[in-house]
Amino acid sequence: MPISILLIESDHHHAQAVVDALADPWSGWRVDVAQSLAQARDHLEHSRPDIVLAAQRSVDGSAFDLLRLLDGVPAMIIVRKGAETHAAQALRHGFDDYAVQDPALDYLLTLPAQIDAVLERSSSARARLVAEAMLTRQHRLLQAISLAQAMFIASSGPRAAFEALLKELMSLTQSAFGLVGQVQRAADGHPFLRVHAMTDISWDEASHALYAQHAEEGMVFDNLRSLVGAALVSGEPVLTNDARHDTRSAGTPPGHPPLHTYLGLPIHAAGELVAMVGLANRPEGYSAADVQFLQPLLNTVGQLEMARRAELARSAVEVELARTSALLAEKTRALEGTLASVSQGITNVDAEGRIRVYNRRYLELLDLPESLLAAQPKVEDVVRFQTERGDFGTGFELIEPTARNYVASEYAAHGGKLTMPDTYVRRTHNGRYIEVRTRALEPGGRVRTFTDVTDYLSTLEALRLSESRWRSLTHLSSDWYWEQDAQFRFVRLDGNPYNDAGVPDEMHYGRTRWELPNTFVSEGQWREHRRQLEAHEVFHDFEMQRLTEDGKPVWVSISGEPIFDGAGQFTGYRGVARDITERKLAEAEIQRLAFYDELTGLPNRRLLMDRLDRAANACAREGCHGALLFLDLDNFKGINDTMGHEWGDRLLVQVGGRIGACVRATDTVARLGGDEFVVVLQGLHAEVDVAAAEAEAVAQKVLAALNEPYVVQNSEVHSTPSIGIALFRGVQLPVQELLQRADLAMYQAKAQGRNTLCFFDPAMQAAASARSALEGDMRQGILRNEFLLHYQPVVDEAGKVLGAEALVRWNHPQRGMVPPGDFIPLAEQTGLILALGRQVLTMACRQLALWATAPHTADWTVAVNVSAQEFRQPGFADEVLSVLRDCGADPAHLKLELTESLLLHDVEDSILKMQALRTLGVGFSLDDFGTGYSSLSYLKRLPLDQLKIDQSFVRDVLTDPNDATIACTIITLAHSLGLDVVAEGVETEGQRAFLLRNGCQQFQGYLFGRPGPAELL
Repeated sequence: MPISILLIESDHHHAQAVVDALADPWSGWRVDVAQSLAQARDHLEHSRPDIVLAAQRSVDGSAFDLLRLLDGVPAMIIVRKGAETHAAQALRHGFDDYAVQDPALDYLLTLPAQIDAVLERSSSARARLVAEAMLTRQHRLLQAISLAQAMFIASSGPRAAFEALLKELMSLTQSAFGLVGQVQRAADGHPFLRVHAMTDISWDEASHALYAQHAEEGMVFDNLRSLVGAALVSGEPVLTNDARHDTRSAGTPPGHPPLHTYLGLPIHAAGELVAMVGLANRPEGYSAADVQFLQPLLNTVGQLEMARRAELARSAVEVELARTSALLAEKTRALEGTLASVSQGITNVDAEGRIRVYNRRYLELLDLPESLLAAQPKVEDVVRFQTERGDFGTGFELIEPTARNYVASEYAAHGGKLTMPDTYVRRTHNGRYIEVRTRALEPGGRVRTFTDVTDYLSTLEALRLSESRWRSLTHLSSDWYWEQDAQFRFVRLDGNPYNDAGVPDEMHYGRTRWELPNTFVSEGQWREHRRQLEAHEVFHDFEMQRLTEDGKPVWVSISGEPIFDGAGQFTGYRGVARDITERKLAEAEIQRLAFYDELTGLPNRRLLMDRLDRAANACAREGCHGALLFLDLDNFKGINDTMGHEWGDRLLVQVGGRIGACVRATDTVARLGGDEFVVVLQGLHAEVDVAAAEAEAVAQKVLAALNEPYVVQNSEVHSTPSIGIALFRGVQLPVQELLQRADLAMYQAKAQGRNTLCFFDPAMQAAASARSALEGDMRQGILRNEFLLHYQPVVDEAGKVLGAEALVRWNHPQRGMVPPGDFIPLAEQTGLILALGRQVLTMACRQLALWATAPHTADWTVAVNVSAQEFRQPGFADEVLSVLRDCGADPAHLKLELTESLLLHDVEDSILKMQALRTLGVGFSLDDFGTGYSSLSYLKRLPLDQLKIDQSFVRDVLTDPNDATIACTIITLAHSLGLDVVAEGVETEGQRAFLLRNGCQQFQGYLFGRPGPAELL
């Protein structure tokens, strides 16, 4: 079917694109373009299009300005992408649909289908309007009949009754008619129906006589003048063709067409002649001016022709009158049957307030006696009857409050001076509800309908209660309910929990889920979700993330099912949604705690192993190399011990950030714990040499970044890394072995002087295997008492032996005498130092007990080195006292040598342990003084007896002024604190003499004897 479209668009290019998309010669669609609202108004005044397409803005206003001009024409609004909220407003204000104009104009592909849908909905609405108009017309016809009857019954004037009846009747039957004084011509010159009111006609005696003769059977007037007489002779001049003649027309008023014959039938009402209906004719072909000239000839010669024509005219009038009467009777019967069969009560009240027409249903609904209505009472009388009978209640409480005052005060008592409500509801004594509607009629009066709406209101009340319960439940629940139309646009939201999060409901209406702003869902998820919707499938737990207006993330879980009407037609979706933000945050926190380091936020060991496995598989697929960098901070332990854990933690955070800035986004930086970091590089070159060069470049970049000073609490701190690198290609090696290789390479870097990098090679593996074997032998050696003590003497300024330092040695059954440098570090790493330290302390105390039995050795002391692990054990002091008691040694002859870093780990705890032992006589010596980070404030608080100058200062005391100064400073500091000083590593007489001159009085070194068995002292 051809469709006329009016497009209102100021943008010429967009308008042309719409015309190209819609104008189709095959379908007959026509598109007219108005570039402004003014042009659109002109177009709508002269033609009515099938549909209007309006851009949101034009050069002279908004599309909303058109709504009052459309007059029922369906309309769509076109909004630009990003302004979808205006579309929802347009739908609420009266637009039938909207389209979103995207930059690529892809929306034009679906626009014809949208237009078809709108026109289909509009045609259904027009059909309903036509039906309503037909019912209105039937009411008007009923009103016309009632009005005429009422006027005749009330003996109104004949002319008033005649005019009222004929106006209504002819208007409703669409018949052409004319009254005296109105000139009406038949375009083709044929006879036309003519009606004259008899009250304006003055008859002559011949006409009265002729009427009396034929009054019962009707009459025919051939003599025009005798019928209308002076009433039709107006006396006005009628000009002929000659214009010089000033004559008067015989039998016609001024301007009336000349009449040749008039045939008529009388119409009676209330026993009186009220009108004459007849057919008038004039000679065909004659003008109005010619009739006067031909009239004498027609009067004398044409009597026979006039008689013949009169007979034919009488027959035609009789047939037409019979047809009109039958049609009127048929319509009257149809209306009466309709009124009797409708379920509504109907009354027709005239302008004087009398009920002229009513039906049986009206009496039944209001329980009124028919005798009350038979006399055509006024409405006030009926209301008064109902009031006295108590139909409205004692205080008119049975009438709806909006109409109560009208019925009770004004209408019932004073004739209805208040404005009549169009609609109100009243209740009957038996509990029924009646809806009363009133519609005014133009001539005055009104039609009123009475409808029993009890079932309807009960249903509405049940729905209201159900809706109220539903809304209460949704607002109390953490879930909320939603509905979408057939185009998946939101049309309802109940119990929306977004309000607290700042997301308004309004942004949902009129939009699909994927059109909502600030959503974070992958394209794959959207495709799958839209596929489910288009397939009308039930879906569960579709998760999407959104941002509130203040940027806060919100996660929701959505479930829904399709909706179908009674005919099985898909109408939309409905479902529930839930805020799962707290659950998502908890899952993220669990994920973070499980896979990420809490201090630095970097992946932990668990996530590292997964990433390393993935990288190995990726390298195998792509045929490339990967690299594992194992980093350990040099001297971090000293920084952590001297400056505190808080400083150490802040330093580690900065280290993690610097490493991350040196690698690509595809690489992984992880923290294994402590000061150990791991970097996984992937996608390196397929050639091993090139891959090694690439890995080394990254490692050098990390070295440079970590050599920069760190700022911690406004202080500069320096720390360097040692980096081990292990290359891998594919999954030939387990990830755990890759870590071990990188770790071995890192230790090799430390062995090469630290602050450097080193690649893994097989020799490193061999060394690791040897170390593992050594650890096993060492465990067995402790059990088999293979460890023994050598003693190095400590002498005074005269060379007299004051005691000795106990130095542990391992007499291995296969390897022979193993020096301490080969097994002490391993013992500390493996924890064997605790068992070994107890053995050393026991052997030294036993030796003290033996020396006490000989006079020349009874005053000797023995110094025993204590490791950090031993000293930090909670029961260290009790264990020392227990060994002294078991061995029978004098505590006053035992000196425990501690390192600076050991004491500064926990100063207060160290002081308590030292005081507990010193109270019993055990002495303490601070070993390797000057090589750590001693604080003078701590030094004066520690219960020390002795300071030992480290051999690194003694060795070059004669050649290096700095070492000489440091040695002298330590001696002076010890004297000022009341402490003894022992110089270690004295190998020459010159060294002894220099130290002696500067106040040192106790010495230890090769000059006085090498370490050996006790019996060699």
